[in-house]
Amino acid sequence: MKNAIDWASRPWGQNSFDHIPAGVIGASIGQIGTAVAQQSLRAVLTFCNARQMTAPEAYMQYTQQIFPGEGEVADESTKAFLSNYMAEFRDHVVRVLAGLPRQAAS
Repeated sequence: MKNAIDWASRPWGQNSFDHIPAGVIGASIGQIGTAVAQQSLRAVLTFCNARQMTAPEAYMQYTQQIFPGEGEVADESTKAFLSNYMAEFRDHVVRVLAGLPRQAAS
């Protein structure tokens, strides 16, 4: 992921992430793996001047019981959390683009 962001941030002065709304969410099989990865990704997005949603944060543990496959979420509390997260992200996108329309950031 970082390599793809590095490429999208080039050439200098034409950063594709400048002023773009961004949210960071993840799941890992371990207890803190996604937290470490998200910390690194947030630093890269900060450098790229992306407008990050900082709350709610989302650190989930991946299990086949919760995520059985084909995009399904089997756990009701996880479904509710993800629905809330996406509603918050939608609101974040609206706020960012209302204040910094994408064409003005070019």
